[in-house]
Amino acid sequence: MASLYPSTHHHLPPAFATPGIAPPNFYEQQSETSPKTDGAQEVDMEGNDGIGGVGIEGRGRGHGGVGLGEVIRSKGVRLACLVNASVTVCGEDSIYAFGGFDQYTDEVFNHVLKLDLKTYTWTLVDNYGDIPSVRMGHTTTYWRDGKLIIFGGENELRVYLNDIYIFDIATATWSQPVISGYPPCGRSRHAVVLHNDKLFVMGGVHHNPIAQPADYDADEEPEYNPQEVLDDICYLDLKTMTWSRSWKWVSRFDHQAWVREGKLWIFGGMGKEMDRTGELISLDLSHPVFARTEIKPTGYATRPGRSMTESTGPVRVLRSNRSYGPNSPRAMNTSRRQTPPPKPNLVPASTSSVRFLWGRDIPSEAHGTHFHHICGNTLLDFSTFATNLRSSHNDMGLSALDLREMTWRKLSDGSDILGGTSWRWHYLAVSPNGTIAYLLGCPVYNEDLGEGEEYLSDVLPIDLREFGISPTPPAGETPVPGMLGFDLASVFDSEHSGADFVIRALKDEAAEGDEYDTEGAWSRAHNTPDGEREDDDLPPEDVLGPPILCHKLILLARWGHFKRLYNSRMREYHRGRLYLPEPYTVVRAFCYYLYTDSIATGPYCPDISTVAGLLVLANLYAIDRLRTLCLSRLYNELDVESAAVVWERAGVAGEEMLRKKAAVFALTYWGRIVRTQGFRRLSRRSLIELCDEVDEEGRITAGEAEWESPRQMAGRGEDEDEEMM
Repeated sequence: MASLYPSTHHHLPPAFATPGIAPPNFYEQQSETSPKTDGAQEVDMEGNDGIGGVGIEGRGRGHGGVGLGEVIRSKGVRLACLVNASVTVCGEDSIYAFGGFDQYTDEVFNHVLKLDLKTYTWTLVDNYGDIPSVRMGHTTTYWRDGKLIIFGGENELRVYLNDIYIFDIATATWSQPVISGYPPCGRSRHAVVLHNDKLFVMGGVHHNPIAQPADYDADEEPEYNPQEVLDDICYLDLKTMTWSRSWKWVSRFDHQAWVREGKLWIFGGMGKEMDRTGELISLDLSHPVFARTEIKPTGYATRPGRSMTESTGPVRVLRSNRSYGPNSPRAMNTSRRQTPPPKPNLVPASTSSVRFLWGRDIPSEAHGTHFHHICGNTLLDFSTFATNLRSSHNDMGLSALDLREMTWRKLSDGSDILGGTSWRWHYLAVSPNGTIAYLLGCPVYNEDLGEGEEYLSDVLPIDLREFGISPTPPAGETPVPGMLGFDLASVFDSEHSGADFVIRALKDEAAEGDEYDTEGAWSRAHNTPDGEREDDDLPPEDVLGPPILCHKLILLARWGHFKRLYNSRMREYHRGRLYLPEPYTVVRAFCYYLYTDSIATGPYCPDISTVAGLLVLANLYAIDRLRTLCLSRLYNELDVESAAVVWERAGVAGEEMLRKKAAVFALTYWGRIVRTQGFRRLSRRSLIELCDEVDEEGRITAGEAEWESPRQMAGRGEDEDEEMM
């Protein structure tokens, strides 16, 4: 049987994460004068720009003043790179790390560390109560009321654990609840997910001595490993602290799990044959087998703690080379069961799976180190550089799977947001309902440490909203009868609806290319012999689209800019009219969105080019919801006809990541792009800028059909004539 432990620890399971702290050889206080790896930005505690350069090009628009793709050098203790620790985002301002083992000394730890996401400083947490034993390969889940739930893992003696610990963040106190039911077998490198106060546990690996052959000789087969990949699923009811029975499901470890729309989803990891899988599997949780059937009082009792001393005090156990006590896994595993657990049967709920065979944008699980996360209707795949696995620039990047259409799309290359081959990322931390993903790792080469030395020194925050991804994605769909948006749509831009405000915009053709000089036409109108006109704030009527009839009440409720303009009693307030120097189709689609909350394809939003125009207005007026809707559609629906327009509009809106994606798309399908109406309507300046996107050494080559010169064609014709003769 193949070993479950690779020869190098650089391949880290993405479900687990960083640190634990140890003796002086494990961490050291970072010196303020120590040299810094080029490319990592240090955080200035006074809120200034900090020192050093930005390692990856970004827009500076991200969370907490950190731009997209900016690597930040953490402060505080310098953490050696641990394997199979756990990392959990708690709220919006901290990440907690627990356990793991040192990849060089194999020492296992049970320390609690905190990363302050405002200052990016690591600190060792003084913790109290019933402190868990050292462990690795466990899972940590954020529960309600600021609690962390630790389950399973294995200790330094390779004993697999199935115990539960609860860490109260506010008091930094550990407790161990009294558990009933049938606990699952001890395991490591499993997956857990929290849903309706139930902690679902699935898969992982454990020790199976029965699998060891009778004639096994450790000297002849030193690499034999009696570990088994588990295929069960069960859950712990956190209201009553009762384990359910176990069912057989899918053999998997190092995978991840989420719950979405009443289904449990798993992705990634490896199976019994040690092969990396890209199969997506879901389980229906609405089946009655997962319903609560026992009537028990809620709440739970805890076991008395071994000690109330601080975990950083002199009596703290840093290694687990102690005799087994009341909390030890071996005593726990052998003394609690009164009757044997029921044999697992197949889970009765329906299971479905999707296997992705091939495609340009489908990420290859066999290349690089992958981290996965589900956010809303999107499964994200962060494919990062790995030294011990085959990986190239083409393999790295951020890919997204639309779970409604089951279609993969590559959102960004690894060199744009993940640092390319300059950084090695070990852990991904994302809260279930968060929009900021944090990658933790280190540079491939660190000047002050030397090549090969790895510390968890760098943090890369990625704002998922930059790609139109949110945990509760706004529908943005066409309103249907019975919805408020449908009723409001019936009075939009209608003469008999009591409209009391008018919005004007440019004709579509007046806003395209260089055919119309609206500024020149406007200046000539101001200098006419008639003198000042009543509508001197408008361009000439021949470049304006039809009036858009609106209602002040809806504009006031939905549009912050209009509310400020109206309350300040500006000229538009008195005239009951507002002019927006944007294409008529875009402005009308914008007003329709204010009424219906929809940018779905239809009469008011005819194509993706209109959505690109809406993105400009969303950024201009700081409407985050509209921006998220637009980015979601533009990343998912970018096509040949719209690529040139999306590239231009993304530049106006300041969306550099989208602009670069559109540029790469346009250059890839250049022959088709230049034949579209969108390309031919670009201004001269935009055409030149789009051509500048080509690399200095770039050249145009033939497409699928090999191009032949006239001389080659003539030569081929002569050869054919000779063959005929």
